[in-house]
Amino acid sequence: MAVSPKQDSKSHKKESTKKADPSARDMFKKFSAKMPKIDREKLIDHHKKNLDALSDAQKMAVEVIKNIAQLQTQFVRQTFEEMHASMREVMQHPRSKEKLTAHADNVKQTLFKAVDHHASISDIVLKSHKDVYNLVQDRFKDGSESIKKSPSRTH
Repeated sequence: MAVSPKQDSKSHKKESTKKADPSARDMFKKFSAKMPKIDREKLIDHHKKNLDALSDAQKMAVEVIKNIAQLQTQFVRQTFEEMHASMREVMQHPRSKEKLTAHADNVKQTLFKAVDHHASISDIVLKSHKDVYNLVQDRFKDGSESIKKSPSRTH
């Protein structure tokens, strides 16, 4: 029985893949023999520490945001109460020069308080940024030191 050219090319492909498989396998073995062994437990531990550090940084940031929101709420409430009291005093004696002067002084003091409040909020934010940065930076240093200390073993 004669073999058609199509059948001949199919059988030739099967033979070439059979021959290519062992050589590809050998190439992979040679390549993997040159690669260092990876300690999976250390790698997982390393990434777990990274995630823990990021989680801690996020918790710190959330706490700062909550504290700032509380400070802002308290400041706005207090400012409005003071302004309301000052306006009520002026409205009771609309033609009194002393009351208008006292009101102007209250407004001036309120503006100074707002500037001081803004400065204290800025200090809190700056400190929290430094704390979060230091936390992440310390984790980065620990991670890079552990990588430097880990032996690079080959097969």
